[in-house]
Amino acid sequence: MKSAKVLVALFLYGCCMIRECLQHDNPEPVKTALLQTWAEKLYFELWNCGEYITNRKSLQSKYNKEAKLEGRNGQILVANISSVIKSMMDKKQQSLKRILESVEQVAVSAHDDAPPGDEYKVRNAKPKKATPHTNILLNDLKENSHFYHTPVNATYSSVHIPTYVYDRAADVIKALKWSENLDVAFRKNYEIDPRLSWQYFGSTTGFMRQFPAMEWPDKPDNTEDLYDCRMRPWYVEAAASPKDILILVDNSGSMMGQSKIIARHVINTLLDTLSVNDYVNVLVFSNVTNEVVPCFKNSLVQATLANIRELKLGVENIADPNNISDFSIALTRAFETLEMYRERNMGAMCNQAIMLVTDGVPENFYELFKTHNWKNGTMGMPVRVFTYLIGRELPEIRDMKWMACANHGYFVHLSTVEEVREQVVHYLPVMARPLVLHQSHHPVIWTPLYADVTDPKMTDYLWEKEECQQQFHDTISYKETKDKFFYPKNRAKRERDRKKKELDQNLNVNRQKKHNLITSLAMPAFDKKTEMTKVAHLLGVVGTDVPEADLREAMSPHILGVNNYAFIVTNNGFIVTHPDLRPVFGDILKPNYNSIDVTEVELVDSDNIARVFDRSILTLRDYIINQTTGDREITVKYHYDDMRRAITAERHYYYSIVEGTPFTVVVALQEKHFGYRVKIPDRFQNLNTTRSSLLDYFKDDEWRVHPDWLYCRYAYDDGDDTSFKTPEDELRHFLKRIAKTDNTWNKWPPPRFYSESYDSKGATLPEEKFDGKCYCDKDLMLSLIYDANITKGIFTEAKNDTEKKKNPAAVLMSLLPRTEFEKRFGVTLAFVATHSGLTRWMDYEDKSKTPLNSDDHEKQQPHFIDENVYSIEEVWYRRAVEYNMVNDESYVYSVPFDNENIKSTLVTASQAVFVTSKENKKKAAAAVVGYQFRHSALQELFSNITKQCYSETGCTPAKDTCQSIERDCYILDNNGYIIASENAMDTGKFFGNVKGPIMTMMVNEKIYNNITIFDYQGVCFKRENEDDSNSSSFLYTPIHHLKQLIGWLIGRVLWLAAHSNFQWMLSQAQAIFEDVPDYQEDEESIYSADTLASFKIEGEKALKYVRINRTRPKSCDRVVNLYTLTSKIPEKVEHKSMCARPYELRKIMNTNLILLVVNGRCPETTKAENFDTVPKEVEYGEFNNSLNCHKAFYSLPRRRPKTACIRTHPDEHEIYDKMCGKGTITTVTPITLSIVFFSMFNFIRFL
Repeated sequence: MKSAKVLVALFLYGCCMIRECLQHDNPEPVKTALLQTWAEKLYFELWNCGEYITNRKSLQSKYNKEAKLEGRNGQILVANISSVIKSMMDKKQQSLKRILESVEQVAVSAHDDAPPGDEYKVRNAKPKKATPHTNILLNDLKENSHFYHTPVNATYSSVHIPTYVYDRAADVIKALKWSENLDVAFRKNYEIDPRLSWQYFGSTTGFMRQFPAMEWPDKPDNTEDLYDCRMRPWYVEAAASPKDILILVDNSGSMMGQSKIIARHVINTLLDTLSVNDYVNVLVFSNVTNEVVPCFKNSLVQATLANIRELKLGVENIADPNNISDFSIALTRAFETLEMYRERNMGAMCNQAIMLVTDGVPENFYELFKTHNWKNGTMGMPVRVFTYLIGRELPEIRDMKWMACANHGYFVHLSTVEEVREQVVHYLPVMARPLVLHQSHHPVIWTPLYADVTDPKMTDYLWEKEECQQQFHDTISYKETKDKFFYPKNRAKRERDRKKKELDQNLNVNRQKKHNLITSLAMPAFDKKTEMTKVAHLLGVVGTDVPEADLREAMSPHILGVNNYAFIVTNNGFIVTHPDLRPVFGDILKPNYNSIDVTEVELVDSDNIARVFDRSILTLRDYIINQTTGDREITVKYHYDDMRRAITAERHYYYSIVEGTPFTVVVALQEKHFGYRVKIPDRFQNLNTTRSSLLDYFKDDEWRVHPDWLYCRYAYDDGDDTSFKTPEDELRHFLKRIAKTDNTWNKWPPPRFYSESYDSKGATLPEEKFDGKCYCDKDLMLSLIYDANITKGIFTEAKNDTEKKKNPAAVLMSLLPRTEFEKRFGVTLAFVATHSGLTRWMDYEDKSKTPLNSDDHEKQQPHFIDENVYSIEEVWYRRAVEYNMVNDESYVYSVPFDNENIKSTLVTASQAVFVTSKENKKKAAAAVVGYQFRHSALQELFSNITKQCYSETGCTPAKDTCQSIERDCYILDNNGYIIASENAMDTGKFFGNVKGPIMTMMVNEKIYNNITIFDYQGVCFKRENEDDSNSSSFLYTPIHHLKQLIGWLIGRVLWLAAHSNFQWMLSQAQAIFEDVPDYQEDEESIYSADTLASFKIEGEKALKYVRINRTRPKSCDRVVNLYTLTSKIPEKVEHKSMCARPYELRKIMNTNLILLVVNGRCPETTKAENFDTVPKEVEYGEFNNSLNCHKAFYSLPRRRPKTACIRTHPDEHEIYDKMCGKGTITTVTPITLSIVFFSMFNFIRFL
């Protein structure tokens, strides 16, 4: 009997298994009718909530009632912008010429004056570093918004003196004294042009006089100040015409130890004195001659920051000195390379020079120079030769000096590291001699974009500093958490944080605030004193800055409108300003941040591989760099939202020259969809009927204006009356003024006073307005006032709107108590942003009473308005306007990407408000409305709807609803990101990373389109322990062994910190790193004791895991495949079996969302794996994966600057031999020794 029961049980079990198998082989199809019902119910809830909260229809009705449209004419726009920028630049040039005249006049007057005595004092910009008895304190420094909120004094200038320049040297102190007289010109310039930025004079002696006076910022990490004006782009470009430079470095057996270190410093300093209009290469020679970067063979490369960095890395990897040098082969190869560039009109097409760095030469090579450089006699030699003799010994210097003097160069003997930077720059005045001898010609140069006082060469150091901080952080975390440090979730979190940090490189130019990006114009100043002995003395360079923010402001972005923009390109094809210029990663400048080509930001919609640029964009680039005027249409693709979304569009490019500069302005319009803008009603044009009520439009505090747009501004920031804490305070102030006056408006600031003697061209002065101290953008200000009137009280009208009462759902919502409404829909905030930069909001919950959620380390999210004040530039604004082209009734929904704090996640919904013309049905974006609500409410709504069964659909709750194990349900947005699913932890993830095979099928079936985006501004991170096939063996000097010893000691200290009970270390660490992760997750409840034991890591192996993998940032190209939903979804596709398409989907009406149901019973029919939307590095195998090598080989054409090339003068040979070189005697100060030690330390780190 018992056995019979067992047999029956086995039989029944077998039947069940067969049934399961049959069901697996024949899974139930997804009920399309049920899916449609769910989608309709989701639409009903979301749509009515959005309409009720935002009051969209009421706002649209108000705009359509009065507002009109006006077209955007690209040709007129680009002409106006280029005209405005030209006017701005002309004023800068006039100011510069006044400074130049003052410098040359004052220098002549003071030429015969004796140097001042020891009692002479200067206003040193580094008072903490200056000797007290030689320094005048900088008093009455006041923060000034015009100068990046730096405390300044606009009545006098201050001087910056490099650390290694002796400020009491006779030539330095004499120039400091006479240059004080420049303050008169500085002040008058600022009074004539209030928009003028910093003015400065950089002397050949090393100091820089800057107006207005400021105190030089301290280094946050107490490192020495390495700033030297003679190394800055504005100085090196103005000091001499463009140049081709070939650096020859001796690597024979005698160049050991200190000589090699000095030689490397010489090469790096020479490279630092070059600009993007120069071309360069470095050759190392002994018995053979080779390039330090092999792929730069037989060529010169443009001296961009990226190429300079590549050359410096090549210099680091020079092999051990050996053999005997063959100077003839090296010099011959250098001359032949330079000759090839002359004959083919390549490179700088002006000056040429050879820099020879060695510890001695066997002869003077007279015959070689005669053959290669004196073909047309010594008067017309094409190449200058500069010689740098290395070493403390005093070898025979006659031949080295003769080589320099006979070839119009300069000779320097260097015996210590500390004298390198000061002595190397002596070549610049020599290159400038023809310019000085011509006297009358002062070329005006314009620099590319660069960071104000920041040294971009500090990128490696700053990144290493961040990694050191991370190492310390991890060590302390390990000390506190012990074995939990190695738990999988904690290790995964550290890896996510690391990747997030490396991927943080998408901050565009107007959102990054740490670095002041500028372009500068500069002119060389000559010593015009007539002397019996022929000399050609360069006094220095005068210059002034044009902030990149001023250029963006001059482009009137509010007139261009959403998804339209303007940008500026140089003669080299490089971007000066562009909305997709992303110059930083984290807070660190990218290695190539200022040499981004126009082809690298304007991406043509084509299937080409990386760096195979389409002919259409290359043609446009040619027109731009050659400064023509015209227009072209190109279909492009562009990304946004941290490179997670992409779209294609047809853009119409209009371009026009900015006369007198190397710049071309380009306006890019999407004329098909965004060719019109809102024109305000006539009654607001003169404020005749609304002047008295202006302040009523801005009564409450729940509004913000675009912080970077010019509404109204004082010409001078003179103090409390003209300084404002916020843009909103400033606006209120000017609204009061406007309400009281009917004076004219003017966009350009008036001068404080005017003297005809300062208007060299008789230019007409701008019209005064208000009281002559302030100015406004009338068009923008009136648009703002109109928008404020329209949007005032828009959210409080919701419950009184009679039109809403016609909608039963809206009536129901209006009757719900506030607490019930918030509970059901989780709405936290409603907002509206307008085309004039105004953003209003209304909170639905009291943020001050919302407690911080400590679960899962969650932190309360910042308020919406803290991160969303840029109106038309915000992602939700742009997406809403773009999606209006797909469906003009749609709300666009989004959630944060890969959000870990699920409990506090908010959903953002937005919809565009357009003004439509009754005559021609054209329309223009006026505003975007939206709201935020808790994701938990959406999750609950999604769950409640998709668990329902309806009899008419024939569904079975156990099989067909989303609660069934047979169904996986998702809400996806139009770019494939998960908005809601059964697993809340999937929120914000890319669907391909969760269900890769299904996403692949949807792409194949054209439900989602693939858009490949190349990021040509990428930064990748190479692990320092990776093999580098391009590197040679290192020089194992005693310093290298000392470095190894220090590294071992640091490792042991970290080990002790992790395993000892040093309370003092813990207390210090807690004081510095208060945000050490709190590992509260109880993983003991997840894993068994044996599993937990397997996570335990001890001894040296634990230290290996605690140590981070050191990396070095490098420029790289990245590629990512992004996806966008097709406008017409093919909902019904015929297949042989149900599992051939194991999913069904429906569009959620009037949203950017789809409801997707996946049949969990179907086996995966594709071998596709999960994939994400994280950019990957593009590898260029032909050049050993070097991006700079690839770019050098496939270099794009450029146009040489229009400034005249002045490279020779017939009187130059008359300059005495004593003017072509000298040895050096250096006075070493404690400060100099400290800076040398710091430089040495940073240098040997990479040995």
